[in-house]
Amino acid sequence: MEAIINEKAMRGIERFLERRGMEILETGWAHGNDKIDFIAKDEDDLAFISCTIRTNEGNGLGAEALDRKMFERIAAAYLAEHLDIPEGAIRHDAVTMLILGDSKALIRYHLNALSAASKDLG
Repeated sequence: MEAIINEKAMRGIERFLERRGMEILETGWAHGNDKIDFIAKDEDDLAFISCTIRTNEGNGLGAEALDRKMFERIAAAYLAEHLDIPEGAIRHDAVTMLILGDSKALIRYHLNALSAASKDLG
């Protein structure tokens, strides 16, 4: 049952990204042990998008667990395999979906989610 919910949620997130004008290039792209949920073209930017899906347990949307090193490895591997991608910015976005019921969910979208985390690296 949980697999069906996650699959439906990921389709919903994909539609959300497309409505924002993004072109989905890859879904579930993996390199070694690293995996990213979506890789999308957003105007001149290449966005690597991690998704978190939660069910409503009264805890709200919660915080995303961002892994900068994984993002850097997956971005480098993807770009090495796709040398034809034009130059532009790359970023790591994060999407959290809180499932409220069979047909309702909340989505929080963080554009360039690692930018705030980089301040903590000092």
